[in-house]
Amino acid sequence: MTGALLPALFALIITVSFISATNDNARIDRLKDHGVAVAVTVTSCVGNIGGSGSNAAGYTCHGSYRLNGIHYREIIGSKTASSSAGTKVRAVADPSRPSTIEVVSAVHASSSSASVYLVPSLLALCFVVLTFLFLRRRRVSRSRATVACSP
Repeated sequence: MTGALLPALFALIITVSFISATNDNARIDRLKDHGVAVAVTVTSCVGNIGGSGSNAAGYTCHGSYRLNGIHYREIIGSKTASSSAGTKVRAVADPSRPSTIEVVSAVHASSSSASVYLVPSLLALCFVVLTFLFLRRRRVSRSRATVACSP
């Protein structure tokens, strides 16, 4: 059972990686091409600690804004500097998910890229090579077993 479960899990991880990369590129394109400008009022900011814990790695800031008559309280995506409560921040809302916002500077600096498919492609290549080697080894083992059983 493990022999079938591990390859299926590996294939699932590869599939999810491709879907995630595609969704990230689509979100970037939506924000750049169809994003809706919003003024976000910062409600709180907390510093994030880097890998060793000795340096800051950005900020998680929450803010509130109104879009199409609906009031949202969400995390302000791509916030790299702290802002005090009450500060207004220019952001762009995703038209497909108005609860997803990114600061304007991050949207302008980002672009969709084919390079996000590099890791999933390498994983897929490894999967194909390992599957080929496994099937080849299995075929060789069966042919040896057939030769050993022959009179």
